[in-house]
Amino acid sequence: MITKPSTKSKVKEGDIMRLLDLYEKDPSKKVTIYFEGKSLEAYKGEPIHVALLANGIKWITTSGHGRKRGAFTFGPVLVTINGIRNYDGRKTKVWNGMKIEMQSYMEPLPERLGEIGKVRRYYTDIVIVGSGAAGLGAALEMQDDLEVMVFEEKGRLGWGLLKRSVLLSNGKKPKEFREELVEQLRAKTFTRTPVLGVFRDGEYFIVVANRGNDLIEVTAKRVVISTGGIAKFTLFENNEMPGVFREDFVLELLNIWGVKPGNKVTIYGSNSQNIARELENHGLNYTLIENPILRAEGENEVERVVDAEGIVYETDALIIAEGYRPDIHLAQQVGGEIAYIEELGGYLPLRNKRNEIVDGIYIAGNASWIKGSYENYLEGRLVGAYIIEEFGLRGNVDQIKREFLKKIGDKASLLEEVIL
Repeated sequence: MITKPSTKSKVKEGDIMRLLDLYEKDPSKKVTIYFEGKSLEAYKGEPIHVALLANGIKWITTSGHGRKRGAFTFGPVLVTINGIRNYDGRKTKVWNGMKIEMQSYMEPLPERLGEIGKVRRYYTDIVIVGSGAAGLGAALEMQDDLEVMVFEEKGRLGWGLLKRSVLLSNGKKPKEFREELVEQLRAKTFTRTPVLGVFRDGEYFIVVANRGNDLIEVTAKRVVISTGGIAKFTLFENNEMPGVFREDFVLELLNIWGVKPGNKVTIYGSNSQNIARELENHGLNYTLIENPILRAEGENEVERVVDAEGIVYETDALIIAEGYRPDIHLAQQVGGEIAYIEELGGYLPLRNKRNEIVDGIYIAGNASWIKGSYENYLEGRLVGAYIIEEFGLRGNVDQIKREFLKKIGDKASLLEEVIL
């Protein structure tokens, strides 16, 4: 099925843009980068893989077995910059005059090494890992009564809300809701600071994180894990080919960077309709693939897709939209038990009736089970209210719990299956 484009296109007649830009960018931020010797237009703040895609370049690096790789499936995107190997093109932002070259995953060391940083130590009541809707909800619920620190691996708080344009179940636009939450936030926050692990130290926890070259150690009384969900993928021949996209990367492209994945877009998977609505919001055409995919074909990037019935789809961007599963890595690292509940997203942590997975560590948001962003926000607030009560303060548990249960509806009964 092919949809008609929306009339809301941001492209205006006379705009001069890169091949896959959705709208004209701020000219004051324009820089020049070079890829394999070719001069390209980029904009300050863009990561390398986004800048290259906007210019129509999808093949960026090569696997150890010589297979072509893009930036939008799995793993790091290793490139050579100004003669220095092993930069991750997904995490490195462009700068004027940057010279980027392809490389193989198997090229020998030396790797790019940074300066040795410092160890910075903090003490707090609560550490929240992840600043999505759930993490922000938990922080806002507790910040008036307890000292709270929030850690986010992305460059901005509320990254998951920034990636969406479809209205939330509370009727608000995701970006506007995110702005409301961030404006109210007074807790100490760390962005671009992934948490590496959480370790018990007697009655306390040591939270270890990385910020640039520095190592951060926080001693905390309680920890909230709100690390979100991970996009599911599907197996077929050449599924790592440049031009094959995970749905979370497409959401980031559209709603954060203003770049479309291609000019002839196809979508496959159980979550196709949700991604289709996002594309429609940006005035983009797409084709839905209903049968299982057999293989992707193309020379340097995907050019066509063949399904199990032998139907061929001409495409330059294949989006795999299979929904999300809870990110349980940190929950497992701290010793949480895991169960499989397909209706709630797959493998997820067992918890008590107060969302505690082990003594002193709580779970909220899509890391708990897969649901909408506003529902995640309510669950974050509920966890915050539970913790406030645990500290002997007056919480707001009953009111928040009523609203949360009303929003999740029939899923409430399934949650009984993950109670310890």
